[in-house]
Amino acid sequence: MTAAARHDAILRELELRGALSSAVFAARLGVTPMTLWRDLVALEERELLVRVHGGAVSPAVAQVQSRGARDAEGARTRPVATIGMIVPTTQYYFPEVIRGASRAARESNCRLVVGATNYSPQEEFRQAERLIASGVDALMITPHDTIVEDSPLQRMLEEAGIPVVMVERAVEAQIDGRLEWVRTDHAHGAEVAVRHLAQQGHRVITLAARPAATVAGLDAGFRRAMAATDPESLVLLRRDLSPPDTGDDANLADLADLLDECVAKSVTAVILLGDADAMAFLDLVLERGMRVPEDFAIVAYDDEIAAFATVPLTAVAPPKRELGHAALRLCVDRLKQPADASHAPVRMALLPSLIVRDSTVRPA
Repeated sequence: MTAAARHDAILRELELRGALSSAVFAARLGVTPMTLWRDLVALEERELLVRVHGGAVSPAVAQVQSRGARDAEGARTRPVATIGMIVPTTQYYFPEVIRGASRAARESNCRLVVGATNYSPQEEFRQAERLIASGVDALMITPHDTIVEDSPLQRMLEEAGIPVVMVERAVEAQIDGRLEWVRTDHAHGAEVAVRHLAQQGHRVITLAARPAATVAGLDAGFRRAMAATDPESLVLLRRDLSPPDTGDDANLADLADLLDECVAKSVTAVILLGDADAMAFLDLVLERGMRVPEDFAIVAYDDEIAAFATVPLTAVAPPKRELGHAALRLCVDRLKQPADASHAPVRMALLPSLIVRDSTVRPA
């Protein structure tokens, strides 16, 4: 390791934890105590740290950052940590998650590095491997689906030796306690949507979704809503749609079949995963001469573009920006802890909110 690399590691350690032990840190870097002592002397001469008995502390760094705007800006150009972030896409849903993480990175003086996988298992493994090998201090990752026990990705993340936080994904029950995650409570979102529609007087409600990582949570919430209601007064139906296929007319035909089924079963309200499907379904309903919400109510799940539909769609809105912010803050908290400190794994679920619009409630 070069002197410059050692100096950067020392300063990052001091800014993250405020102090270091010479003996412990020399062993971590794989250098002799004398080499580390020379590094500390050199950095103290530059007023970047203060040597104390057994190591160093960092009051000088805080003082440099608190000097006028020019000095503070100069002091903050060196990030204290680099955090990798792997997402399935940067086109839908995840831009807000990235913005939340970016804000938290700025607040913590960290560098955020983002990669997208286009839902490819091979690409997410390759990017995770590349970021870990490049020396990121922590990693946030959203796999294409649930992490499976003893899969190559699970083994790599477990053995990475850095904090790893799953974002908006679950893991199999047997490894749930070993990997940390921050995600939306999608089951709660489904329950909120059902309760809202029931309050509007709907008695036969359908949840429809194409295969996606979110579906398991929606199904769980839908089942809970079923168990909590009187089957004589409220009927909940579940409908699977075909896998998404961009530009394929079969997607629209699938939604037309869903509408036929809803009419045949006297369904008056539908919850649809994904704003695009919800908006296309809305147009089909209107084309058949039905009124929204008087004859038919529609709730979208995601709230990316639901407000811009022909009839603005009521939507369940996951807290995407807060999700990214919380995940990065968890990474930073883990980096601040001593390397040998034990901690209880964090499994954080954030609640989505219901944004009520004209597709379920008549405008005043």
